[in-house]
Amino acid sequence: IRGGGEYGPKWHQAALREKRQNAFDDLYAVASKLVQDGVTSHDRLGVRGGSNGGLLVGNALVQRPELWGAIVCSVPLLDMKRYSHLLAGASWMAEYGNPDTEDW
Repeated sequence: IRGGGEYGPKWHQAALREKRQNAFDDLYAVASKLVQDGVTSHDRLGVRGGSNGGLLVGNALVQRPELWGAIVCSVPLLDMKRYSHLLAGASWMAEYGNPDTEDW
């Protein structure tokens, strides 16, 4: 999500931690544009994500359910208050912050 380096590190960093909503809004903008341009309809539009992409589509289900005809959320990272205690959790702390601190 906002990785790959196509738009540089500033673009990626603009969707980290407390700015993560920007990454979700990117998805909603693309979905809306596809419908607006007549490529598809909301009823026929689906989205699928796993792991970190599961967090993306999990938010899509909660925040913008009207955009989708179907959502597949596989092995999602959804427990943002306890993720740091998972085996791979420490590797995600730069992306999401430390939920065990007062300022989180």
